[in-house]
Amino acid sequence: MIVRIALLNDLASLNTLEAQLFDGDRIAPRQMRRFIKSPQSVLFVAEEEGRITGYGLVLFHRGTQLARLYSLAVDPEFRGRHIAQQLLAACEAAALENGFNTLRLEVRNDNRAARNLYEKCGYKPLKVLIHYYDDLADGIRMQKRLSPVEAKHLLPLPLYVQTTPFTCGPSCLMMSLSYLDPDFQPSRQLELQLWREATTIFMASGHGGCSGHGLAMAAHRRGCDVELWAQSKSTPFIDSVRDPKKKDIIELVHLDFCQQLEEAAVPVVDAMPSVEQIETWLKQGMCLLMLISTYRFNGCKEPHWIVLSGVSEQFFFFHDPYAEDRADSSHRAHIPLNKAGLSQILGFGRQKHTACVVLRPVAGITPLAG
Repeated sequence: MIVRIALLNDLASLNTLEAQLFDGDRIAPRQMRRFIKSPQSVLFVAEEEGRITGYGLVLFHRGTQLARLYSLAVDPEFRGRHIAQQLLAACEAAALENGFNTLRLEVRNDNRAARNLYEKCGYKPLKVLIHYYDDLADGIRMQKRLSPVEAKHLLPLPLYVQTTPFTCGPSCLMMSLSYLDPDFQPSRQLELQLWREATTIFMASGHGGCSGHGLAMAAHRRGCDVELWAQSKSTPFIDSVRDPKKKDIIELVHLDFCQQLEEAAVPVVDAMPSVEQIETWLKQGMCLLMLISTYRFNGCKEPHWIVLSGVSEQFFFFHDPYAEDRADSSHRAHIPLNKAGLSQILGFGRQKHTACVVLRPVAGITPLAG
């Protein structure tokens, strides 16, 4: 049995298999043809002695980090031969090759066999979809964070999960401090203290936003060799509030951060580093805290801090301090991010604010591990 990319001359067999397996929610012949030809999808078939025994279809959502497993089907005569697992593995590999770090799917709640397969292969349930299918059956949305098999270099960076909805920046800084100083001990008390030091005070949600300037100054106070790369059309986060008095406070706090950085002789570069520069820094063992927009990950336009944790030929890797629950925290370390997709997640708000806090290791710190 082989798994290969579907061809147009497989179309008749695929349509026959689709009609055989599904009473509703079928892929129409015209759709099947389009999926075979489209650059936004990859359709794999399993073939044994010239017979199509199954297929797997993955769709790519450009501009996001998500790919979707649209359909996975195996001829009942050939079940029990691990064909579904091989098709699923091919779809996962195709998603990674196209720069996507997460594969998402929907499965019928009453299809216990399929749910068991996906759970066994590492997929986690996200939500119940009420009356999702044509016959009003409920569905389960599941997803898996994909891990590249290519050679990669990773920082021995510990993971710290933020304990509040608004302390992503301080959590990233504590992860970096733990890497830079093996004797450093992160704590919730320090997490909140760093937030108080680095926040611009107001945001639309009611919580302050940690700016790159504030985090850079907080790192400098703790003895770090720090450099800030930042660009913005106006004061960071100022568009997140409407009240002129709140805008005045954000402006005042930002100018104070700028003055503190200047007096401390912390370098501030009015630019964003190139991909090549980021690769060089990571291979030198530096910590890079980056401000991103969460829109490409979850559809919400919110500012969020991550810390880069490694690099490979195709991907950067990062630690994400946000986890929905304890079970999810194990999946927040060394998350792959396609290098070409880095520019898509950088920048927040109408002022297109970007920020990268660069922390250099001191003598005795081991650079990237293979």
